[in-house]
Amino acid sequence: MKKEYTIGEICKLYNLGPDSIRYYEKKGLIFPGRRENGYRVYSIKDIWRLNIIKNLRKLNFSVKQIREYLEHRSVDTTIKFMEEEIRLIEKEIMPLIKLKENLQEKVQILKSLKKIEDYSEIKVQRIRKRKIILIKAFMTKDEEVDLAFRKLEGRDDSKLFLLSNKDMGVFISEQGFKKQNYGLYQNAFFFVDDKEENYNMILPEGYFVTLIYRGAYKKSQMFFNKMINFIKEKGYSLNGNAMEIYRLDIHETSKEEEFITEIQIPIKKD
Repeated sequence: MKKEYTIGEICKLYNLGPDSIRYYEKKGLIFPGRRENGYRVYSIKDIWRLNIIKNLRKLNFSVKQIREYLEHRSVDTTIKFMEEEIRLIEKEIMPLIKLKENLQEKVQILKSLKKIEDYSEIKVQRIRKRKIILIKAFMTKDEEVDLAFRKLEGRDDSKLFLLSNKDMGVFISEQGFKKQNYGLYQNAFFFVDDKEENYNMILPEGYFVTLIYRGAYKKSQMFFNKMINFIKEKGYSLNGNAMEIYRLDIHETSKEEEFITEIQIPIKKD
């Protein structure tokens, strides 16, 4: 068995670059010898240290943690290090599990949307309370809405993810509603799970006049007018800001004819 290895042999053995090997030496993790010509040589002692370094780096241990382990390792410290790593792995896994669950739920929602047949029909529904995360902003263009959603998502990328999250939408501004300009938006939002502890507000349970339509957003103006006339005919009164909820939009399809939007207007049955 060889007793000495060159830096080239070590690099090949561990699939590392020379700079990484020299960095470990600089940080006091390995201690190569020197030949008369000044070239580094590595012993069996460096091999077992590099084995440990390689494995601990896979587990994302810092150089400081690796040095402490190499200098003070025992069965107890090994158990402690491994238990700490298990805790860190579990911390990283949980968001992925949640993301997987959200994606699975989103897939089911998208499949169910393909089965909708009662497009453009006005309904009166009692909807349970819902938690939302929102960003306060006035918007008039699709691009501004997309930017608002990105700002919302950016607040916590681990929880909010446009492709897997629950539905998102905008509130129609009071000014826009009064002027019958339903393209004036106020506040973009994401719906979040009932168990979520970080949210901005709760939409109270109540009655809503609802309508789901398919296609371009420009249809909203026509359907809003239709729904307002329905509310007047039934003798209902408004009970808050109307919402446009994007069930299926540009984030899931480039085909405008596949877009699915739901309008919800909160009402009181007088």
